[in-house]
Amino acid sequence: MKNNYYLFFKFILLLTVLWFANHSNSNPATPFVMPFGLTLAPDTRVVDVAQYNVGTIKEANGRLATKQTARGVISFYERELKAKGFRIFSKTDNAKRIDIAAKRGKGDFFSISDYGSDHGLELGETRLTIIIRFAP
Repeated sequence: MKNNYYLFFKFILLLTVLWFANHSNSNPATPFVMPFGLTLAPDTRVVDVAQYNVGTIKEANGRLATKQTARGVISFYERELKAKGFRIFSKTDNAKRIDIAAKRGKGDFFSISDYGSDHGLELGETRLTIIIRFAP
């Protein structure tokens, strides 16, 4: 009997995951636009960004490439986010990793770090990983 409950639970979990996958909207054809009135940092380009709608929350996960240092780009976004009313709640700056994470209100979130894959970069570029969430 216990095994039946376990299988039933796994089945319900699978149905839930499939339902969310079907109802979350990923639209790779839509060009990525920085939210919150932010712009791309100077000498920075979008390598790839996946954008999703999950319920009322929009999410973007991806990679940027820059000719600047990661520290320079992250400092740029730290200043810009503070000017837009974000609170930096996490910051790492050491030889292995540099990143910031910021939030505003109940749903706006922005994270950028130099951690991630170098796939898609050109010679002399540094990769940055972004995670952005917001309620439109």
